[in-house]
Amino acid sequence: MNNLFPVKISVIIPVFNVECFLERCIDSILAQTLNDIEIICIDDCSTDNSFEIISKYAGQDSRLRVYQNKKNIGQGLTRNRGIDLANGEYIAFVDSDDWIESDMYESMYAVTYLKKYDLICCNLIYDFPNGISEAPIMPESKLIDLDFLINESIAPSIKLFSSNSPCDKLYKREYLQKLELKFESERIFLYEDKLFNLTLFSSNPSFFFVPKVLYHYSIRHGSTMTSYKADLVSKYFIMYDKIMMLLFDKNMINNEVQKRFRRGLFEITFTFCLNALVYNKSWKGKFLDFFAIIYNVRITSNVKKFNIKDIPSSSSKTNKLVKIGCFLILKYFR
Repeated sequence: MNNLFPVKISVIIPVFNVECFLERCIDSILAQTLNDIEIICIDDCSTDNSFEIISKYAGQDSRLRVYQNKKNIGQGLTRNRGIDLANGEYIAFVDSDDWIESDMYESMYAVTYLKKYDLICCNLIYDFPNGISEAPIMPESKLIDLDFLINESIAPSIKLFSSNSPCDKLYKREYLQKLELKFESERIFLYEDKLFNLTLFSSNPSFFFVPKVLYHYSIRHGSTMTSYKADLVSKYFIMYDKIMMLLFDKNMINNEVQKRFRRGLFEITFTFCLNALVYNKSWKGKFLDFFAIIYNVRITSNVKKFNIKDIPSSSSKTNKLVKIGCFLILKYFR
């Protein structure tokens, strides 16, 4: 990047064994209508051709810089390394199996001419393995504020909407440095993105929402949404306790927050149970994992306090099935 043109946005891409998706991802970033960007690709010790692919791109475009971790450290800590390497006024994150619209960063950066916001968000769309794409049903932009983001991070009430992803956002680098904000390791925390963003939201940043779908989030087999591992429950509660402590310290615990925490835990319990039954290969494993979840003391304690009416109604078939499933689990515990 020519020093005469300061970097407006540093795009950080953690890379690990994504050779089948990587070119689509990088091509979408290089095609941005905003040129004053740098692309920081950090390979996390891939065992496929991912490192060779990003190295090839680096030889073709000087905006792209390539690094390789000495050992595999996971996505969260790799993002942190990218933050330390970034020179841009704003920081963006892209997962290496996703892709973005060509005007994403121009559309988002344009609002900084009004004010140098600490946080700028857009909307994203989910691309599922079956080829179907679904975008969240969003409220009016004027209704989306920090309180909305905090509540939706704890437990979404809008179909598919989540303010937890860092990939549909621009973060002012100076503001992240001021907060000394970094990602936790996903090997310790489940949904480390949620903790990162809630920490940011609770610090009262200046904020702007761009009401456009600009980011394509790929749901792949093997992700948390389409897999199950026995340690997920314990990782979830580590994250849960950390967030509760954060909000308690900020004096942000109220009835609505507690209700959303209960609903969020209830819905993740349903997801864990379903994934344990669907994705475990052995029948013995299916039922051992299933009963380990439903007899977890903290889960059962939460369920007893939960009211099925706290799940927002929806006309979608998916949400109706989730609601019925949650209701059956509730009846089982009672």
